[in-house]
Amino acid sequence: METATHPRRALVLGVNGQDGSYLAEHLLDQGWAVCGVGRQTASRWVAPAPTFKYVCLDLSDVPQLAALTQEYRPDAIYHVAAVHGSAGFQYESRWQDVHLVNTVSAHAVLEYLRVTAPHASLVYASSSKVFGDPLPLQISESSPRHSNCIYSTTKNAATDLIRYYRARHQTKASVVWTFNHESPRRGSSYFIPRIVETLASAILDRQHIGKIGALGFWSDWGDASEFMDTVACIANQPAGCDFVLASGKALWATDFVEILFKKYGLLWTDHLLLATQEPLERPPQWSADISAVQQATGKTIARTVYDVCEEILRQNHPAAWAQVAPHGVSK
Repeated sequence: METATHPRRALVLGVNGQDGSYLAEHLLDQGWAVCGVGRQTASRWVAPAPTFKYVCLDLSDVPQLAALTQEYRPDAIYHVAAVHGSAGFQYESRWQDVHLVNTVSAHAVLEYLRVTAPHASLVYASSSKVFGDPLPLQISESSPRHSNCIYSTTKNAATDLIRYYRARHQTKASVVWTFNHESPRRGSSYFIPRIVETLASAILDRQHIGKIGALGFWSDWGDASEFMDTVACIANQPAGCDFVLASGKALWATDFVEILFKKYGLLWTDHLLLATQEPLERPPQWSADISAVQQATGKTIARTVYDVCEEILRQNHPAAWAQVAPHGVSK
């Protein structure tokens, strides 16, 4: 409980990632004391503050994580760390790390809650990938889960552990299934940063042609900071509440890229070379139901992927942004 001398303590696992850094910043704004954990020697994004502590710790070292929970005694733990890569990433060569970071470290947290801190809570970030491929047409908290890769296997295993601890030990833990969410802090190997990088290059050089794997798919893209602002509120929810978190609007990637490039006076077909052609027929459009998370947290998911792309362009490609600001049209 927060007092004048003892603010609530949050432990953010994966604080140097896109999600963890935004989450820590939102928690600090809410008055939490935050301990952020990352593999790197220093905090990457979160600025120094009296209520922020950074700990260099590899989550595959489970005994060290268990020791940290006993030392810091957090009131809420946010597990937003993962061994995860963009499309085409091969998990087999890192299978031990994948299981230790994505599943076993979550089990260590559950044991901390069971043995030491039954008042505390865990929020575990899972993924839309756990719902299978292809996705069901309507995706909600009650949708069945299907593991079809090593990553989704580890995420589903952690969810099953959480549900077991809730049923057996009344542990306060929630799962959040996040759909794609982007920001200027997203790694350059991911789809949206690569598209914006090509857009920026085309703004500066009308002859530029970039390469992308495919555009023939549906995706739901949101804003990472907005998503993590919502996640920051979930620890306050009753135990046993799991949530789907998305923008609520799936877009066909080809349509998205066409609209994005047109916004800046360009034709995407002049600047993108596809490795895989679009399928002759589009598969049915699916949608994610976000009514539960919005009602529970009082947060509205409002920012579009076009808003996010503009922010990435402005922050990560200032020379290109200078050519199109402030109206989003080429000079």
